[in-house]
Amino acid sequence: MSELKANRLSAGISGSLLCAKAGISRSRLSLIERGYVPPTQEELQRLTATLDQLIRDKAVIQRAAASVGWPLGGWHD
Repeated sequence: MSELKANRLSAGISGSLLCAKAGISRSRLSLIERGYVPPTQEELQRLTATLDQLIRDKAVIQRAAASVGWPLGGWHD
């Protein structure tokens, strides 16, 4: 498993969201993450920077949710 994929999964960020924000196709990301094609230096920089930003944004959202008592693990009845 690629480091990019491991970081994305451990952060709970979907591939589709990363692709939309980084401007890369989902199929291209899949090929990169599975090691079938190497990313260009520009792609790797963009994907890494985008993932880092999404992780920071997610942390902000989680802190805001926690501050108002919003449940953080998903929906439960």
